[in-house]
Amino acid sequence: MRAAAAGVAALVVAATMLLTLRLARGRITAITAGLLAATVGGSPFIESFTLSGELLASLPAVLSLLCFCAYLEGRERADPSNRLLLSSTRPQGRTRSIVQPVFTSNRLLLTLAGAGALTGIALLVKQSAFDAGLAAVVYLLWRERRRGFAPAAVLVGGALVPVAIAAASAARLSDWVYAVVGYRFHGDSIVTGSLPGRAHQLWLSLPPAGKALGVLALLAAAGWRRSPLLARIWLGAAVLGVLGGGNFHPHYYLQLVPPLSLLAAVGVRTLWLSAPRPAIAAAGAAAAATLALAMPVAWATPRQQAETIWPGDPHLIHDEALARYVRAHTGPRQRVLTIWADADVYYLADRRPAVRYLWSRNVASIPGALRAVQWALATRRAELVLVVQPAATLDPSGRTAALLRREYRRVARVGGASVYRSRSHRKTSATASPSTAT
Repeated sequence: MRAAAAGVAALVVAATMLLTLRLARGRITAITAGLLAATVGGSPFIESFTLSGELLASLPAVLSLLCFCAYLEGRERADPSNRLLLSSTRPQGRTRSIVQPVFTSNRLLLTLAGAGALTGIALLVKQSAFDAGLAAVVYLLWRERRRGFAPAAVLVGGALVPVAIAAASAARLSDWVYAVVGYRFHGDSIVTGSLPGRAHQLWLSLPPAGKALGVLALLAAAGWRRSPLLARIWLGAAVLGVLGGGNFHPHYYLQLVPPLSLLAAVGVRTLWLSAPRPAIAAAGAAAAATLALAMPVAWATPRQQAETIWPGDPHLIHDEALARYVRAHTGPRQRVLTIWADADVYYLADRRPAVRYLWSRNVASIPGALRAVQWALATRRAELVLVVQPAATLDPSGRTAALLRREYRRVARVGGASVYRSRSHRKTSATASPSTAT
């Protein structure tokens, strides 16, 4: 998984460099953007080493903007008076010719539709990854006003193609719509739940985000006025995507890495060419501080890394020992159930979950999820049940705890988790009496 994450991250870095080359027009600036994305953007404080949806969605999102830039450059070549990409003012002078070579026009439309299709793919990976498409649409409408509606419609239509294919291939359309759209609006987004609670989550997420991306934000601010308009709009759209998630997990901020790296590279160029030496020294000090914060984590032991990166999830410290216990006391085809949230145990132990809801937020917000967990307990679907958080946390009625006591017996305590085995299992020497494992 980490190798896959590293491979995807490398592709995102390469795409960010190409996009910076197209927008900022400088090889050194493009290389700088890639270095910033690969180093500062790879901070452990935003969980950049995981194969998260934000990381996966970043690749088609950046490629979408690359296609959009190719479309803008193609329009400029076809009609030099219609300069959308580099010019800061609307074109004046001779009007754009209505008649264009059919081949050039069709190629531009396909490029624009391709940009939209890549945005649609990013959306299917992570619903917050609308930033590239939104930036392109806003850019067209900002620069072209009414004339921008037609190309914006082509881009949106292209985005709907992969979405429509995914919907048509779903086993049940209603389930697909709920998973892709309804789930977020039902109980797990910025528009649901307590506003003070969401604000508190945002506040708690800012320190790790600041440790990871603070220097990129400072450099982006330094080069803001000289940055391409499209890049600035892209960052704003990415911020909306992060805020829209609502839960503000550290890996949400990975969505900001490509646009921030592009803008920060322009900031580095601006500081180097025009800033006084004290400003350059301050930027260097900020970069050194970021490195000083990240390097001790990189060289720390796994236990120390878990304590530093996830201080609010103490169970992660013991999950490796818990996974070893699960592997030793279950067969490869037997299922396991964690109550309520410890999804990495399934991966570490290489055992299938008894229910498809792997996170506590799923059980708390998806209709029928709690009943599915209770059904799994009642039918002894799981060979082992790992109680990581108290059952009453998500089921204050006590039904889950009662089913657990009736259908399972406690056989061990591993770290902070209680381990229960199905009462239908024969007693063996390994589980004949309660034991304590560390």
